Amino acid sequence: MYTERKINSGFIGALFLLAAIILFFAHTIPQKNRSEKFLADTTSAQEELTKLGVVKEKPKDMILSDVEKNDLEQSIPDKMEQDKIILDLNSLSTKTDIIFNALTFNLSEDDQIPAINISASFQGSAQNIIRFLKMLEVNPRKFVVKDAGIARMDETTDGGINLVNLNATLKAFYRYE
Repeated sequence: MYTERKINSGFIGALFLLAAIILFFAHTIPQKNRSEKFLADTTSAQEELTKLGVVKEKPKDMILSDVEKNDLEQSIPDKMEQDKIILDLNSLSTKTDIIFNALTFNLSEDDQIPAINISASFQGSAQNIIRFLKMLEVNPRKFVVKDAGIARMDETTDGGINLVNLNATLKAFYRYE
């Protein structure tokens, strides 16, 4: 006599689950190997570009906390923005009542953080020049005064205050573009 066997639905589910696991691993393992090879190739290409000097290696001591990164991003722009540098310096000179005479730029490519070297000339009373330098220190845009030279002039203001010339070399920083 012929007896019919009943297949348990749990058994069929287990077979489907086993097949899905086998297919998952059959797809995932080669993909993982391709990802690891791509990462190794990218790392070796990065090292090669660094050796050739095309890409500058970021210094390991430049690892910053999240708070420091946030402060840095707010104070150092991500682009060079020479026009904003001129506007910032002009605004500071106007606030401190000094005259903004001359300005020259050049890029400083040897630094770890990209920077613009600025040579500038200002004229005003000694007290106003000092206020200007103090305002540069606390300006939200990162300026560093590298050199400053003050020369006394023979001119005086209407109030009889002697004028001085300030020749300053500044650095303005920006992040990589």
